[in-house]
Amino acid sequence: MNSHDTVAHQFRHSYGAMVATLTNRFGIYHLHDIEDVVQEALLKAMKIWPFKGVPDNPQAWLITTARNALIDKFRSDQRKRNTLLNQQSSLEPIDPTIHETIDDDQLQLMFMCCHPDLSESSQIILTLKLVAGFGNREVAAALFRKEDAVAKAYTRAKKKIQDEEIELIKPIEIGLSSRLHIVLKIIYLIFSEGYRTHAGKEPLKKDLCYEAIRLALLLAKNKHCHRPNVHALIALMCFHASRFETRVDEDGCLIDLEHQDRSSWNQELINIGRVYLGKSTSGSTMPTDYLFQALISYHHCKAKIYAETDWREILALYDLELEKRYTPVVALNRIVPMMMAHGPQTGLDSLMAFENQNNNLRNALYYAIKARLHENTHEIAEAIASYSQAILLSDNAAEKKYLILRRGALVQDFPNI
Repeated sequence: MNSHDTVAHQFRHSYGAMVATLTNRFGIYHLHDIEDVVQEALLKAMKIWPFKGVPDNPQAWLITTARNALIDKFRSDQRKRNTLLNQQSSLEPIDPTIHETIDDDQLQLMFMCCHPDLSESSQIILTLKLVAGFGNREVAAALFRKEDAVAKAYTRAKKKIQDEEIELIKPIEIGLSSRLHIVLKIIYLIFSEGYRTHAGKEPLKKDLCYEAIRLALLLAKNKHCHRPNVHALIALMCFHASRFETRVDEDGCLIDLEHQDRSSWNQELINIGRVYLGKSTSGSTMPTDYLFQALISYHHCKAKIYAETDWREILALYDLELEKRYTPVVALNRIVPMMMAHGPQTGLDSLMAFENQNNNLRNALYYAIKARLHENTHEIAEAIASYSQAILLSDNAAEKKYLILRRGALVQDFPNI
C-alpha cells in the first residue's frame, strides 16, 4: 500500500476515532474546529508521507497532529483559551465513572450524539458522520434519503446543539439504557454499509464490519448494556461476517448464496454467533429486534449445502418479524423464501401484493427479485427489463457485475427476445 492509499485508508477508518478522541478531551462544543483540524491533519499527511514515509503508527500521528493544530487554534482565540487551560493537567481524558459508563472514545461519542433533545434522524446522521466518518452519500443510502437533505440535516443538528446549548455529556446508568436501542441501530447501519458498500470501488469493507462488531462486543461487557438485543445483534453480524471470503470472486463479482463455497465459511465466527444467539434468548420473554434476522442468518449457516436450506422455517421467521413490526425492507426480503418454499408463481403473486402496499420502494433489490421471479416463470423479456432496471439503480460494484452477468446470460440464451 503506497502513501496515498494509506492516507485514504486512514481517512476512512480513523476519522471517527480522531473526532471521538478530540471531542472526548476538548468537548463537543468545539466540534466545528475539531472537524477542521482532522481534515487538515489528513491533508498534511498527503503532503508529507510520500516524501518522509508513513509513520509506524499512522493513526497516532494523525491524532497528535490534529490535537496540536487544535491547541494552536485555541491559543490564538481568547474566547477558547479557558478550554485549553482546563486541559493542561492531563494529556489523556480521565473518567471517574469508568465502570458506570463506556470505556471507548467512539462509543462514548455515539451515546453523547444520541441525546433525547435531538430527533432520532439527527442522532443517526450526527453519529454516522462523526463516529463512522460516513460521507453524505453513505448516510443517504443508509436512511433512504437524498444527499442534500442529509447535508442540511447535519448542519441543523450541529446548529441546534450550539443554539440550545444542549449538553452532550457522557450518559451513565439510565442514560445508557435509554439510548441503547438507537446506538444498536447505528452500529448495524455501520455494519450494513461495510457489508454492502454504497460508495467507492470496494465491493465490501470488512474492517468497517469488524469495527461494528467490536463496538457491539464492548457494549455487551457493560452491565447496563448487557441485554438480549445486544447479543442478538452480535450474533447476526457474526453470522453475516462468516461469509466474507466467499461473497465476492476474484473479478469483484458478487457470488450469490447458492454458489458460495460453504467449506470456506468462518466457523469460528459462526460459533461465536451461536453463543451470542443463545444469550439473546436466555431468560427473554419477548423477541428482540434483531433476533429473527439472527435466526434467519443462522439457518443459512447451518445448512451444509444450499439444497438443505429450510426455506419454510425461514419464511415463518420473516412472518413473525413482520407481525412484530412491519417494515417494507423485511417484507421485500420475505418474497425470496416465499418463492423458494412455494414456487416462483407464488413469489410473483407476493411481489404484486407488495407493490400495491409499498409503491414507493423501487430500489435495486426490488428489481433484482422481480427479475429472478420472471426468470423462473420463463417470462424472459420481463426478466431482462427488470435486470436492466436493477443495474441502473445498483450502487454496489460487485452487485452490479453480478446483475450484468445474469442479464447477459439471458440475452445470450434467448437472442430473439
